[in-house]
Amino acid sequence: MSPSRPVKTTITSMRIVEEVRDRDGATLADLNAALDLGRTTLYNHLSTLQQEYFLTKQGEEYHVALRFLELGEYARNRRPEYTPAKVQVYRLAEATNEEAVFAVEENGLMYTIEYVMGDANPSNPEAGSRFIRVGSKYNMHNSAAGKAVLSQFPPDDVRTVVEEHGLPATTEHTITDEDDLRTELDRVRERGHAVNDQELQRGYRSIAVPVHGTDDDVIGAFSVGGPAYRFELTRSHVEDVVDVLSMSLERLDEAIGHNRVRSQ
Repeated sequence: MSPSRPVKTTITSMRIVEEVRDRDGATLADLNAALDLGRTTLYNHLSTLQQEYFLTKQGEEYHVALRFLELGEYARNRRPEYTPAKVQVYRLAEATNEEAVFAVEENGLMYTIEYVMGDANPSNPEAGSRFIRVGSKYNMHNSAAGKAVLSQFPPDDVRTVVEEHGLPATTEHTITDEDDLRTELDRVRERGHAVNDQELQRGYRSIAVPVHGTDDDVIGAFSVGGPAYRFELTRSHVEDVVDVLSMSLERLDEAIGHNRVRSQ
């Protein structure tokens, strides 16, 4: 929910941090040219962000500081289910020799909080998805993990996500019509897994299953994917991947159960 009276100074500070990130470092002159701010206002924001360790300065360039890592790591482990779920990602990568991901939903977007490459394949560094790394943020409608989670939402919540974030196309295969999306989500619920066939990124495919927490609420998704030239969506391959994903769900359920017993 958006605040009725957003604090403009906070929004300005975050715009500055994001601009510094997007530029992989920026000088005062860079930021002054890119942002519609007075030079004094900009300098005051930069000084405050540096003083509070959210930005660091190297020579004349400002960079995003490591304090964000402290906050991000806290968020990444905030729910008790997150840690045992992340453990399963390593097993998925080992079992499939492909990219394995645990992604969660927040405010209608997906965030990757664990990522492991089963086969780094240094001879083909472009084999993996450029969208999916720890900390990556992406829409729900064009990724296997996102569709797996979205399939567990009530219809009104699906509508809220679509209204807030839209259905932007990232490739020619992306679903951009709400009725088509709802039909796809019905299929996901029926078969228990979601498929991304080059919808997020051309040349990349993945399969995902929803992950539920201790209260049976959907908390995220396990996903396995790889380059389209080797990650086929034949019936036999999909079944093999889904079997491995299902095993990870069973192991997670056991781990959550054990953790719950120890905490009582």
